[in-house]
Amino acid sequence: MEGIAAAALGIALGGSGLWTLVRRRNVIWKLLGLNVAAGGAILFLVAVAHRPGARPAIEGLGSGPAADPLPQALVLTAIVIHFATLALALVYVIFLTEHRHTQDVHKLEREPEEP
Repeated sequence: MEGIAAAALGIALGGSGLWTLVRRRNVIWKLLGLNVAAGGAILFLVAVAHRPGARPAIEGLGSGPAADPLPQALVLTAIVIHFATLALALVYVIFLTEHRHTQDVHKLEREPEEP
């Protein structure tokens, strides 16, 4: 049951993150929405890979079904890559704010680039 609840929570987080990404005009809010959506996707992947009663995938730790280490490795890699891209995006937003003096997406699209 906890796998289904975690999957539902992952879907809800992904949906609310995408809603924030679409509805907000501020670039920081869009990045936060993207962060929440990515967290929901990661939680959904963990919930789908959950096997109740599985033992660690180490030889000699007993009998029964072993947990698959591949989803764990993929989720850990996704978390690291997401953190790096979020940090780079925040640096870019700081650069945009200093040069264009706004974080509004519509104003950033309308303003001509300064030489």
